[in-house]
Amino acid sequence: MPSALSGLKIIEFGSFISAPFCAKLMADLGAEVIKTEEPKVGDDSRRFGPFPGDIPHLEKSGLFLYMNANKRGITVNPRTATGLDIIKALIADADVLIENQQPGVMRELGLDYERLERINPRLVMTSISTFGQTGPYKDYKGYDMTAWHGSGVGPRFAGREKEEPLRGAWYHADHWGAISAATATMLALAARDLTGEGQLVDLSQVECLATHILGYQLVTLYHLTGETSSRAGDILRGGAPAGLFKTKDGFMCLLVMEDQQWVGIKRAMGNPQWTEDPVFNVPSWQRAEVADMMYELMDPWWKSHTNDELFQMLQAERVPAGPLYTPKDLLHHPHLEARGFFQEVAHPKAGTVRMPGAPYRFSETPWRIQRPAPMLGAHNKEILSGLLGFSGVDLTDMRRTGII
Repeated sequence: MPSALSGLKIIEFGSFISAPFCAKLMADLGAEVIKTEEPKVGDDSRRFGPFPGDIPHLEKSGLFLYMNANKRGITVNPRTATGLDIIKALIADADVLIENQQPGVMRELGLDYERLERINPRLVMTSISTFGQTGPYKDYKGYDMTAWHGSGVGPRFAGREKEEPLRGAWYHADHWGAISAATATMLALAARDLTGEGQLVDLSQVECLATHILGYQLVTLYHLTGETSSRAGDILRGGAPAGLFKTKDGFMCLLVMEDQQWVGIKRAMGNPQWTEDPVFNVPSWQRAEVADMMYELMDPWWKSHTNDELFQMLQAERVPAGPLYTPKDLLHHPHLEARGFFQEVAHPKAGTVRMPGAPYRFSETPWRIQRPAPMLGAHNKEILSGLLGFSGVDLTDMRRTGII
């Protein structure tokens, strides 16, 4: 069965999450991705767990195994003349180069787009960085948390009102940057089909979060009124009832924005008398003005039922609500199992590992894992000899001198 991106050749020159995840999204759809890593050291994610038994091992990082499945990998030192020639030779025959080097590194190595387009005019080069390739901050160093708070998202979403803001949750900027970069790369490839020319895709993770999470609403609110929304914690203030609520055995999330949903939750609660008070039978945004009083009245009902009971009752009334799942819940969840979300991958060192699949399904060209993440330098011979024509003696010499 064909894959959606069969025949697409990608060189990955990056580390940790943003560039590897961008390349993974396309590798999972059949693109041929060659991952380049520093000899003996490899991708930073090789040293970032979780590890089986909590014992660090370059070939057993859960993060690395997930981010790099479906790729082939070589080791190459770009700061040697031969190593740089190898990278350029691979780029000359590629459709896409994906990189997330710190500012200035690509130009220092002679791998900036202006020079690479002379080698390969059809190349789409995707550069993922904190602040982008232009502007006064283009040379500033940054990581995921820099992008999170550089986007303006933190003061609105991370924490509770009147308390100090929190750091950004997980690696949102890296992941959203990768997803946006993959999308932009595919659009640049579509443009290449029309023009015959490649181009540079410049992805700023700050702008990515400002687009996806800060959104038009908050920017528009400030532009029109001068107001800046503050952190709301676990309760949403734009409507009611809306937020997270403690139950008999956990927490439920709930968002009631439509009139029929309010009618539904009243039925689920057994139509208690307090719900007939006119102050509660108004549009959701008006009900938010009496939210604290309403939540106090609802509290005994939440705490008298389990998550499973509440989920069934509320969904039966078409009320958008759901339990707060743990990773353990997800790994054994019947709905995800029925959709085949988790995939098992056999790795020569790590054994069989279970990892998330794709959040979408293609009916004709399915997502699939065809090979595990590469061990460090696993495909040196296959690629350097098979594609670039180096002999076995050449490879031995390059290993000895630290080129690969």
